[in-house]
Amino acid sequence: MKLLKVQLDSEARSSMINKFSLVAAVLFAGVSGYAYFAFFPLYLSSIGFSVGTITFIMIWMGVGMAIFSWIFGRISDRTGRRKLFFISALILQVIIFLLIPVSNNFFYLSILTFFRGFILGMRMPVANALFADIVEKSNKKKEIDKTMGAPEVTGSQLSILSATKSTGWAVGVLISSFVIATFGVSAIVIFLISSTGIALIFALPVKDVKDKELELLEDNADSLEIPAEKIKSPKQGGKVKIILFVTVFFRQFGLIPFLQIISILLTDAGISEGMAGVIIALNPILQIIAMIINGRLIDNPKISERLMLAVGFILSALTLLSYFVGSTTGNIAFFILGQICVGFGWGFIYTGAVKYIVNRAPLDRAFYMGIWITDLQIAKIVSYITFAFLWEIVELSPTFVLPFAVIGPLIGFVLVFWL
Repeated sequence: MKLLKVQLDSEARSSMINKFSLVAAVLFAGVSGYAYFAFFPLYLSSIGFSVGTITFIMIWMGVGMAIFSWIFGRISDRTGRRKLFFISALILQVIIFLLIPVSNNFFYLSILTFFRGFILGMRMPVANALFADIVEKSNKKKEIDKTMGAPEVTGSQLSILSATKSTGWAVGVLISSFVIATFGVSAIVIFLISSTGIALIFALPVKDVKDKELELLEDNADSLEIPAEKIKSPKQGGKVKIILFVTVFFRQFGLIPFLQIISILLTDAGISEGMAGVIIALNPILQIIAMIINGRLIDNPKISERLMLAVGFILSALTLLSYFVGSTTGNIAFFILGQICVGFGWGFIYTGAVKYIVNRAPLDRAFYMGIWITDLQIAKIVSYITFAFLWEIVELSPTFVLPFAVIGPLIGFVLVFWL
């Protein structure tokens, strides 16, 4: 008994370092990631590509993520080599960003965008799963008692990582918008390389966390005077309902294309690039607040994951309506309202969905997070193709299409009650 406690105590310090290193790496990866998301379309526009063509180029990032997220998630679940994928993805991301200025060729940029998706598919599911592993391991150390249960990862704990991501997104879009306003849109490439490099430095001390506690406890069951058959095993996989992915699919289908071109919508409405950056940054800034609040709310037994998702879908629909009014009137207040809705909306959806996944399939959480990411990307691909067709072939303006896109999140709202 004493030996086990000493071993667990000796690992507590390294666990804190591990968590800090991972969170810091995710922070700076988010800085580069959201700067890319927000302003790479503007970079493409500056070198002569139309909105529809930009949308088609960006599709390939979703294709790469859709193909590889669940594959890398499954491999990391089986091997426990989450750090390897995380570090490799950051190194490859630096290389991809270095290659962006080499050519303005449409096919070349599409290929780079595809490999950017490949890299995100390698990094994102393992980062989420590794953080959940670290927190779960810490929970087990603190709650070793006669029940020997495997404590759940709480919403408050998950909110640390999600709020960190949102902080990175906010900082990334604010600093990158300043860089663009000062040095021009082409300077975004240098910013992306630098922030990813910092993320890589913080990621180096991260260690894999393999789930050995249950085996250790079983081996020491006699000395602990606990019958081995009473030690609770973690929940098995296969408990994540497919309806979760269906509901979020429709939300992403309706909303994501307009988030991708938000910088263009804002500048077309007569708003300066510097102010556009501030407005875009409202989304992740408000997500920080939403993730922290929602992480605490969802630990309340009276508030279910389903309720959190439903509220998120309603706010997503209000986002699109606000963008429509802002685009038609040029009134900045409606864009701000839209960003408030989308920030809190995604905070509700992400918190509800991630807690649902990590606690229902702890042995396969990277796989299911990969499926989650794949679902988001398939929705993005389908919507990009659909809206690019409407904008380029049918020649409908994005503003005209906005009211009809509201149908997507409303379908998700209806379907979520079957979760």
